[in-house]
Amino acid sequence: MEKVLEGNLARFEAPDLLTFLNMCRRTGVLVMERPDQETKLFLREGRPVFATSTKEELRLGAIVVRLGKVPKEALEPAVARHGAVGRLGQVLISEKLITEAELASCLKVQVSEVIFDTFRWGQGVFTFWDGVPPPSSAVTLEMDLQNLLMEGARRTDEGGRLAEIFPDLGMAVETVANPERVKHSVNLTPEEWKVFFLIDGRRTLSEICHLAGNVDESVTLQILHNLVLAKFVTVVAAPPSQPTATLPPPVAPDPAHGTQKMGEDRAGTQAGGVSVEFSEGQEPKPEDDTKEIVTPKAVQYKTARKLTSSRLVLMKDGSETGYPLTRDTYTVGRHRNNDIVVSDPKVSSFHARFDRTLEGFVLVDLRSRNGSFVNGKRVDAVVLQNGDEVRLGTARLRYKMD
Repeated sequence: MEKVLEGNLARFEAPDLLTFLNMCRRTGVLVMERPDQETKLFLREGRPVFATSTKEELRLGAIVVRLGKVPKEALEPAVARHGAVGRLGQVLISEKLITEAELASCLKVQVSEVIFDTFRWGQGVFTFWDGVPPPSSAVTLEMDLQNLLMEGARRTDEGGRLAEIFPDLGMAVETVANPERVKHSVNLTPEEWKVFFLIDGRRTLSEICHLAGNVDESVTLQILHNLVLAKFVTVVAAPPSQPTATLPPPVAPDPAHGTQKMGEDRAGTQAGGVSVEFSEGQEPKPEDDTKEIVTPKAVQYKTARKLTSSRLVLMKDGSETGYPLTRDTYTVGRHRNNDIVVSDPKVSSFHARFDRTLEGFVLVDLRSRNGSFVNGKRVDAVVLQNGDEVRLGTARLRYKMD
């Protein structure tokens, strides 16, 4: 047993420590102490697998009562009858108050809640002891660290501090985690996936809030804050403003890079985008405990999306130019930070959004000034059907499913 790391929790938060130890694939125990509490997080090759705490609300008895597995009025007499003989889990099983499977599930929840509790520590000290394994009899948690960090962020309500956390909505947001890995190993809610796919390193916090379409921008800011805490994205200075460049006409995809350029037609309608190659990830291991811990609304991207081969066809003077919809979210408007830029004064800066969903692509109007129209009817949000005509200002686009 060797002490290899120590410091002050006022300067290093628990998510940062866990991310660092995960990168180093360390096995050992992270001991966190403050005057009223001691918590131990056991790691195996960088993943937290077991945890204990002296905090009363995080003890097994409090957990089984809070989860509704054992009534409080039945717990105390059972413990009293057994006294100090045996561990609480064994007592509950012998009293037939809980099954072994239910106990194992509660123990995993207990481990996760002990870990989530450390995310709110703002003071104390920490020490990491290398090479210390979890107790041999411990029920361990098998879960991807980024899923664990994201769920911990969801449970940390920072609504009242968002203005302090994001003092300048003109800052941009860029991805620091590998998007392909996130899509194949992390569980996010549909709203979180939507925001994640709007992040491209160019759009500002304000623009992402607008494009996400939530009436209350604090909802989107909370999601962004959760993604920052989970180490998926980071906030950076916005890139310098540049005039919108005239892009070359569409070209065939480059097989080496899998990209499709989208350009400007004779009517002055511009479009821009980069295709994304999707590959199926491996199925989660049978012992993965993500579903035990993570909110039920959060799913892996590969199970949330539907593989639809779709394209937008720009129609002008009897000719058609097709653009494949290879990404998961496309934004449309006059502003250069859109994926499809339409040079038309009747089109709003951020006019509409195309989202891939289980039902196919959905057109969402972003409270534009002159509206979005499908087959001549003004819409707020609609699932597009094969052959639908989309009109944004003077631009006419036909939606095709191949």
